[in-house]
Amino acid sequence: MRILPLASNSESRQAEPAVVVGDAAGATTIAALPKHIEMEPNGASLACAPPPLGFDSDKLLALQQAIPTELQLLRLRLRFGLPKRVHLDQKFRVVVDLVDEMGQPSPIGLPPSDSLSLSVDAQLILKVEEESSSARKQQRHTKWTFMASLHQPTDAVAIPSDVSLIIQIQQSPPLPGDSSVAGAFRRPFQRFCRGSTWLNDQVLVLPLQVALQVVAAEAPFETSTVCQRVFCASLPRTSAGGEKPRLLVIEEHYGDAMGAHVWDASILLSFVLLEAGIASSESLNQHQTVVELGSGCGLFASVLTTFCSSQAEFTAIFTEKPECTARLQHNLQSMDAMVLPLEWGEPLPAILSSADVTVVFAADVLYNWAAHEALLTTLDGFTASHMQLLLAHKRRGHSSAAKMDALAAGAYDPATQCGVKTDTNECRWSHWHVEKLAALGRIDLFRVSRRAQ
Repeated sequence: MRILPLASNSESRQAEPAVVVGDAAGATTIAALPKHIEMEPNGASLACAPPPLGFDSDKLLALQQAIPTELQLLRLRLRFGLPKRVHLDQKFRVVVDLVDEMGQPSPIGLPPSDSLSLSVDAQLILKVEEESSSARKQQRHTKWTFMASLHQPTDAVAIPSDVSLIIQIQQSPPLPGDSSVAGAFRRPFQRFCRGSTWLNDQVLVLPLQVALQVVAAEAPFETSTVCQRVFCASLPRTSAGGEKPRLLVIEEHYGDAMGAHVWDASILLSFVLLEAGIASSESLNQHQTVVELGSGCGLFASVLTTFCSSQAEFTAIFTEKPECTARLQHNLQSMDAMVLPLEWGEPLPAILSSADVTVVFAADVLYNWAAHEALLTTLDGFTASHMQLLLAHKRRGHSSAAKMDALAAGAYDPATQCGVKTDTNECRWSHWHVEKLAALGRIDLFRVSRRAQ
């Protein structure tokens, strides 16, 4: 992994939360790879050129039809940190919540406690006892509480130095309609979100993984707020080896905000690129640079790097606020990825401003409308006239969703809706053409491109 120097010490950035592609042979018209000059409703032309990455429009439509409109991604989360080091026979408390991406308790209630599975990935015995005091029982609708301990089965079994504690909900029998169009989405999405469980046809629960150090004797007590989410991507099909799945372990720091954990839009954008993404045949023999803004803790960066590893002519650069790059670097340390600290609104470093960047990705970066000026200023810094932003945006509030829909429909009123001005008091959004490619549950996928001057 290459780590690039900090471009600016400014603290101006205001907002940030939070591919393996199939064989493109025989693909139909590609929504994100236009091969003609597009026209705006007023007849003005848009400067376009085939970018290196995009989406198969037919596959996007199929996903839009299959993904539930009210899809919910919940997470198992530790309410309190676990000890960093545990010795054999030591009891430690495990308190598990079921929450949404914002860390709020699930409104649907908890499944029965016997549906929760705790295991370790080593030849050790994990003993688990649920706490059953009356106080705990009264709180069962929001959390589970267990006492756990690790034991050596026999003296012949070597004691590992590190183990992973895996917490997940056991999958019930197949959901009704798993052979339907919706079922065709549920199965691959569940495989991508490794170890996840469908509670019903709209709610998927992500499991939790925690790394523990096993020590021979008692050690100073210290807790950790680090956990892991595991995803499974597949390399492109080859005639020799077929699909080769790759596990992507993304480390989170629960309790932190913004770039500290995986957000829903990043998960959906990653999955959609796995299912519907393609590379332009016209760009494969030319060196291409793709960029992600607001890479967070690196799920999409890991997926995109997996794809780029099969394409020799790709360079991918992933950017984050300076205070968040350490986590991103850690999660990408096993990959040939380039990490760049970047503050939105500041002049781009030379490696970005001088590169022919034709595709920029971003997930969940538009929820704070006041920060759009800094974001659009950064986009203005890319020099390629045919540069496109492929953007996944989660609908949370009515205001930002209505503005994005208005931009995509050509009904945006800068006088009343903008609030993102240039030095000449011109709405920055007036420089950009916004096209809605798909509505994927609560995630909208947009393509943003420069208007012809």
